[in-house]
Formats: sequence, structure tokens, C-alpha cells
Amino acid sequence: MKALLITTQLAGILLLVGTMLLLFFRRIYLDSETKQPTKITLPVFGEISTQAPVLVLVLVGAFMVAYPLSKMRADTAPMQGHLDTGGKSVSVLVIAVPDYEHSQDAPGDFAIKIPLLATDATYRVKFLVDKQVIDDQLATLKDGRFELKPVQWSPPVDESPLSKIPVKKDVSDEELRKLSIPN
Repeated sequence: MKALLITTQLAGILLLVGTMLLLFFRRIYLDSETKQPTKITLPVFGEISTQAPVLVLVLVGAFMVAYPLSKMRADTAPMQGHLDTGGKSVSVLVIAVPDYEHSQDAPGDFAIKIPLLATDATYRVKFLVDKQVIDDQLATLKDGRFELKPVQWSPPVDESPLSKIPVKKDVSDEELRKLSIPN
């Protein structure tokens, strides 16, 4: 793709230089009937001599030079960070947040249109609840559709802080029986 953009830009430069040379050596004229330039008076710029075919060549050449500049950008960019996982293996997955992200508050089916990449890309679907991944699936493309396994998740039961305190017995079971208190 980059080679095509550079080729287009070089062809645009060649077209602009060639047009200027042809005008300079008077091989092309600005008015086909009189062989003289057409004069146009503009309020801000004053009087301009021009020919429509030459203007078309100049505009096409300028487009061929400018368009690749707007499309050229780095294919990759470095990303740096620091990890300390206590010796455990970690996977770093970078996901660009797309325009086709989907959020859903109620259970049920969902449908999203996903653009297909030109490469043989692998698609993964991660389901997040409260910033935690609850399911991670490989999405397979079959008959023009992605197939996903159903996802089912229940939020953890919110335990009160008191239930986390261990029970401490100051009185033995035998003493409780003597007092007729079941243990």
C-alpha cells in the first residue's frame, strides 16, 4: 500500500513539473481557439491568465501529490510499560476501542456487525463485567457469520464483613451441653 502511495505521489510531481515545462516552452496554450491564455479578473487576486485543460492537469497533479500525504502513517508504533507479576506469566493484549463496542444491561441475545480485516486475522471476544473478564472466546467465522458459545455468569454473593470473621469458642461443647444449650 505504501509503495502505491509513493508511486502516486511521484506521478503527481511528474505531472505538475511536465505541465509547467510545457507551459514555459509554449507547447500547450491556454485557449485552443486563439492560442492565447484566457484572462480572468478576480476581486482579491486581480487578473489571472489561464486555460481550463491546464487547470485540470494542475489540479489532478496537486491531488496526486497531496492525497498520499494524508494516507501515509506509521503501520506500527512502539508501546512501552512495566510489569511485575511476581514471576507469573502474563499475556498483554492491546485492543483499540472500536466504534462497534457493545454494552448490554439485560440478559438476552445481542447482534453487532464486525468489519472483516483484509488479513487472515484471529478474532477473540472478551466479555467484561465490572472491568473483569468473565469469558474469553475465539470467534470462528462460518458461512459469513461469527459463532459464539453462550455466556452465563452470576455475580458473586456479596458477603457481609461479619461472615468473614472466624468463630471463636470460649466455652467448650461439653460445657454447653451441661447448660442444656445445643451447639
